[in-house]
Amino acid sequence: MNFDAVAALQVTLVVVSAVFAGANYLAWRLFGHPRHALIWTFAYLLAMAQYLVNLVRELLPSYEFYWLSANLMSTLLVIAVVWGHRQRLGRVTPWHWAFALFALIMVTQLVFTLWVPRADVRVSLAPAFACIALLHVAWLLLRHGPEPVLAQRVAAVIHGLFGLAQGLAAGIALQFGAVASPTQGQAYNLVNFALMPTFFVAMGVAVIFLLATDLSNKLRLLAITDQLTGVSNRRGFLQAADLLLARARRHRGPLAMVLADIDFFKRVNDRYGHSVGDRALAHFAQVLRESVRAEDCIGRIGGEEFAIVMGESSVGDAGRMVARVRQALVEHPMADNGEKIPISASFGIAAFAGNESKEALLMRADQALYQAKEAGRDSVIVAEDAHPLGMVSLG
Repeated sequence: MNFDAVAALQVTLVVVSAVFAGANYLAWRLFGHPRHALIWTFAYLLAMAQYLVNLVRELLPSYEFYWLSANLMSTLLVIAVVWGHRQRLGRVTPWHWAFALFALIMVTQLVFTLWVPRADVRVSLAPAFACIALLHVAWLLLRHGPEPVLAQRVAAVIHGLFGLAQGLAAGIALQFGAVASPTQGQAYNLVNFALMPTFFVAMGVAVIFLLATDLSNKLRLLAITDQLTGVSNRRGFLQAADLLLARARRHRGPLAMVLADIDFFKRVNDRYGHSVGDRALAHFAQVLRESVRAEDCIGRIGGEEFAIVMGESSVGDAGRMVARVRQALVEHPMADNGEKIPISASFGIAAFAGNESKEALLMRADQALYQAKEAGRDSVIVAEDAHPLGMVSLG
């Protein structure tokens, strides 16, 4: 084999593929074992194997063996790339269709390589499939990608351009006829060796960019999440409250703040132990999650104190939500070793006045919560109107 410029490029691509495979494997090991990172590791290992086959093609038994081997790995590589993106975006992959498409492509390759040799079909098949698959990935990234959108858009553009380059190669190949002319072969090689490596490297960088963005989002979420209960911590809650308050001011809409404190929580810890106390906090947080809307924000802002901010909600809406929470606590008490542990809570509700600060709103809700405790606990008080909305007997 002559070590010419093409061979040097193939060696470079083998090394680059190995680097991308290693980076994705490290991401899988270090970032919580995301399945898509492992799938992309496999994809870049396939790319490395494909470029190695190109390097040693003269040592293989026949040209047909080389061609079928390279196209087998190419097709599997493209399927793995698409699978990884669908996995990352939470899209279900229809495997029966994927397997049928893979089988169809390989059978077609066999037919037009061994039995009915035609350069146009044989050469155009793999890039045509890659074109469709990569454009599908670009569409997925634009349509279903999570925030922030910049990483999705950059990756979508790169995958889209790579797909179009593959489509250009397939279009040139379709002009070959049964046997390609030297001019046609040169045009195909120009696209194959000038555009493809560039977009291949860019696609690998885009995938690493997506993994880094996902890690950044995960760390940001961890920083604002209470690990015991899964709801926002104080910092995360205050950030969400700022956003909902700004929206309420902008649209002059209603907003309600609710503070909740588990009654006699210290007794639960003293009687059953702190592990049961932790479970009680998680149980109460779960009841809150099941009682509020998706757009409301729940935060654990103290030891056993929780807060809920409800956009586009009046005091009456907040009162109905609290009623659902209290009823759920009665109907679904926490259990420990077969023993039911009743949990109740006191609530303070404050309606957003339209021009007050977040701190003032929280203070009024906290004053109402204090009055609810003073009223005997297991009660609800509306700020500036010390009227209990009712009590629930735990029997």
